[in-house]
Amino acid sequence: MKARIALITLTTALAFGLALPVAAKSDNPAKDAKRLELLQANAGEAKDTVKFLRPMHGYEVVGPQHVLVWETPHKAWLLDLRESAACKGLEREVSVGIEALYDTINTNNGYVVGDHGLRCRIEVIREVDVAAWKQAEREAGIRS
Repeated sequence: MKARIALITLTTALAFGLALPVAAKSDNPAKDAKRLELLQANAGEAKDTVKFLRPMHGYEVVGPQHVLVWETPHKAWLLDLRESAACKGLEREVSVGIEALYDTINTNNGYVVGDHGLRCRIEVIREVDVAAWKQAEREAGIRS
């Protein structure tokens, strides 16, 4: 049974990795840092588990230990990853997979998987107030 679950999880991770390329970061590190700061400021309370009712819309690597998962174009979750060697260079990966079983991301056994199969453990999951975050970016001059 454990082998079957591992196979399903790996298959799901590979499917997400192939289907969702990483959104490119800007060439402006200060802008990227401000964007992450505003994301964190507009993220809610930590959740242990998030159940998706439909396939993920997309995702972006927004920092060395942070991934923004878009459930829909208007609903997003900020994943904080455990700092580890496996997560170094994640923002340079061509694609990233999210290990999710039954359309659920959790902090108990959830991982983000890079191109080379290295697994970054998900430590915190927080829903982002997307409207407030985008408004804060406009006010900071980093979104038009």
